[in-house]
Amino acid sequence: MLIELAARISLGSIVTWFLYHKSGATGLVFAAPLWGVLLAKPILELLPAMVRRAKRSAWGGRDTDAIAFGIHRLRIRYVAGYPWVVDEDLLAALGETSSDAFRRRADPASCAQLPDSALWGLSERGAVNYLSSSRHPDANKLRLLLERQVFLPARNKREREMRPQQRTQ
Repeated sequence: MLIELAARISLGSIVTWFLYHKSGATGLVFAAPLWGVLLAKPILELLPAMVRRAKRSAWGGRDTDAIAFGIHRLRIRYVAGYPWVVDEDLLAALGETSSDAFRRRADPASCAQLPDSALWGLSERGAVNYLSSSRHPDANKLRLLLERQVFLPARNKREREMRPQQRTQ
């Protein structure tokens, strides 16, 4: 994109210089529409790129993902390749609220504060156990969604990354 923009600016500059030297200040009037045509596409592409960037930063960086469950978005944080579901998102999808009492009752191996964040998360085992024991009518649907779209792909990715290491040993 930057190469294309540089080429457009170079072309516009050359034509503007030529028009200015051939017809003086009047040539600049004829060059203005050319600049509009040359820069319209990059300017129009800039807005969607900025929107995508804002969404990416709002829902997390490289180690964060999000999935939709009905009207709810569940943030997934990856810690050392293992997915952790943000607890307040999971509970909100079930109509509950996150609390310190919930976090204290949970097993520390399956519910912990996520690194470099004020967020708390549930590990794969913690999320599956919580959803399996929940009486909410959508708990099983949410558990299946997480297993199919988050936990299984993460497990497969870890296994693929481990295979080359096993061959070298």
